[in-house]
Amino acid sequence: MSNLNQNHCVHHNRELTYFCESCEEPICKLCTTLGPHNYTLHRINSLQEAFKMRVEHIKQEILHNILPKRDEIFAQINRIEYRIQEIKYVKNIIERDCRAEMNGIEDRLNQAESMKQTILQHQISVIQQDLDEMNDLAIQFFNLTKKNDYLEFLFDSQSLLDRIEFLIAKPYNKGLDEIPDDLPRELTDLRLLFGKMEGQQQLLEILNEIIWRMINERKHEEELSQQILNRHSENEIKEWQKLVEFFTEQLKESEMICYFCNEPLDIKTINKKCKKNKDDIPDNFIGYTVEKPTDQQIGTKRHFYGHAVIQAKMPKLQEEKKKLPSAVIIEGIMSKIKVRMQDKQVKLLEIFQEHDNDKNGYVNEIIFNYIMQEHLQLIDEEIENIVMFMDCKSDINYNIFFNMLKSSNLIQKMESDLIQKYRPPKSKKRTPSQN
Repeated sequence: MSNLNQNHCVHHNRELTYFCESCEEPICKLCTTLGPHNYTLHRINSLQEAFKMRVEHIKQEILHNILPKRDEIFAQINRIEYRIQEIKYVKNIIERDCRAEMNGIEDRLNQAESMKQTILQHQISVIQQDLDEMNDLAIQFFNLTKKNDYLEFLFDSQSLLDRIEFLIAKPYNKGLDEIPDDLPRELTDLRLLFGKMEGQQQLLEILNEIIWRMINERKHEEELSQQILNRHSENEIKEWQKLVEFFTEQLKESEMICYFCNEPLDIKTINKKCKKNKDDIPDNFIGYTVEKPTDQQIGTKRHFYGHAVIQAKMPKLQEEKKKLPSAVIIEGIMSKIKVRMQDKQVKLLEIFQEHDNDKNGYVNEIIFNYIMQEHLQLIDEEIENIVMFMDCKSDINYNIFFNMLKSSNLIQKMESDLIQKYRPPKSKKRTPSQN
């Protein structure tokens, strides 16, 4: 009765004649018209076609994956058995030498050999289970195909595929971790150890004498290293202090204020009304920020924040551009630097490279000032003249600085470029024809 129900549709009690590939189940003819497999998303095949497809798929899996892995396991078993024979052979040789000495050495040897045998036998038993599983799978597959019972095969095909995927994915240990060479040779080791003991004792005495001398000699070097470390630490702290001051100034410049009332942006003012953002703003009001509000934002009585107009700095910058140092001044500073580098034996390029963390040939202005003051004792005015003459916007290219030390022609050319950039020629008078 159960076999009859298995061959008939559970929905329509008709004979199962088709197979739904989408749902992976046999169906009857009415299922394709009345449902539940009457949608275009369901792929329908005949039982014979579905049978052929799965037979071919499982056959290919067995041929291309199961059988090669089965051969690998056979080969692995042979290697393990050969290794077992090797271990037994080496064990017999060692046992022959140890039998005349101590029973304890022989017992420990047997224990080590037994452990290796147990591990290797366990490896065989583990992979033998996989081999048996593969053999059972192949036998079950071929028995099912011989019956030509489509339904029975289709019902069991998914479980066969699951077992195949499990066996393919299941790893096994391909290595041989147990080797015969690490079996204990205690008697040989003891003989060698006794022979070396006297020489090792003399060597230890010599080493103790060397270590004692090195400790005494290192005391002076440690004190000197400590002084150098302290000096570097102080210099590093100074650099960090300068960096903090620099970024503090940068932070102040990035602060935002209200266009209308000049109130700074903070938690207290951000949600308050702006008293000066009214409809009757004078036409000549230019505001306090670089960013300008739109017409829709004027008269809303709300703050409009932007970056402050740095009006106080503009005249200073323009004045600096007008007071560019001449090539004669720069050449004098460069000559001064050369003399101090020679007198103090300052390796200036190595110092710059040490502070160049990005290794791109640039250092920032703070580090440049520190190097010029610390190693060459230049005053602030001289350093400012060099930086202004090199026309550096942010970081300083120390390779150009070294080229300036080597070549006065380069300094003359840089001066011409600066004059052309910051002091353009006056515009010509317009002739009557141009008017």
